[in-house]
Amino acid sequence: MALCLLLLLGTFSCKETPPLSLKVMSKVLLKMHLAESYAQALPKKENSTVHKDPDSLLKYHSMVLDEFHISKASFQKNINYYKKHPDLLDSIYQLVLSDVAILQAKNSKK
Repeated sequence: MALCLLLLLGTFSCKETPPLSLKVMSKVLLKMHLAESYAQALPKKENSTVHKDPDSLLKYHSMVLDEFHISKASFQKNINYYKKHPDLLDSIYQLVLSDVAILQAKNSKK
């Protein structure tokens, strides 16, 4: 009886659920990618061979995580979860691409 109970509990505890929804994760990743693009466009420090300003990038990533009330550890946990589920990660990036298209349309009207 105890063995059956342990097996049953083990089955339920192994089932992973996404910590953040697809929609929220897509918004976070969109803003992270925009932050990377912005940091890459910033002027490089003298004698730097880095294409991105790492200090600015860390600051922008931190701002995105703060906006969504997500810790760095939680973000990494979400990334790891979705890496294990490529079909869901693909769905997230479909949402990201839709949002990018909307942003491009808004910017082209200006």
